[in-house]
Amino acid sequence: MNDYYARSIAFQKELIKYASSIFQTYGRELVLRLEEYNLLQNKNNCIESSTAIGFVLEEFIVSKLEMYTHCAEESYRIDRFIGSTTSESYDCFAEQDNVRYLVNIKAEKSGVKNNAIAAISQLHKNYCLEEPQMEKNYVVLKVRYSVKDAYEDSAYKRAKPRHLYIDGLESFCIEEIDFSNGHQQDNRSWSETKKTKNNGRLMVSQSFREKNRLPEEEISYQHTFQMLSDIVSTNN
Repeated sequence: MNDYYARSIAFQKELIKYASSIFQTYGRELVLRLEEYNLLQNKNNCIESSTAIGFVLEEFIVSKLEMYTHCAEESYRIDRFIGSTTSESYDCFAEQDNVRYLVNIKAEKSGVKNNAIAAISQLHKNYCLEEPQMEKNYVVLKVRYSVKDAYEDSAYKRAKPRHLYIDGLESFCIEEIDFSNGHQQDNRSWSETKKTKNNGRLMVSQSFREKNRLPEEEISYQHTFQMLSDIVSTNN
């Protein structure tokens, strides 16, 4: 395994460890409250079928990762992006040994695939245009969740509130993927003044990852830098 990819695997392993420790503190059960009211209590709520839970979970894990890695003697110090992440392709980052790890947290409801990574223009800006001399590693952290009904806690003989249950965590880096033979994207656009194909989001499904996996010796920042540049050029 080449050194660049080995360091990516090491970072992902620690990232999963941090996130797992955070969720274990809550028994992997999270109650979504506003002014002490459980927003998921009514099964006909308008939150559950929207993207709101995803945004809430992403903010929760970014805040907790920052606190966790700043307070403890951990291998990596994770910081949130300063500013609005709606115009960026990542939520938080870490830097070590001249590599900047860009972390994009994606909440995925169990049974509903979330294959979107980020707008191609945003990803290209963060990865290729900002400090191109700095090696980067783009890591996707997927947080899978489901909504659980209340049930009786046998230890205390009391009803537990309806809650979010964290089903699992998964990570991968886009450097593992070969985009040279094509890529998948949607047509979503955040710009009313300049609509281009690069405003669409890069889509990476599990099957696409498996079919287009790079040989380990080819995984590098420079290789992915060139592939993203080619995608942007082709879309223009």
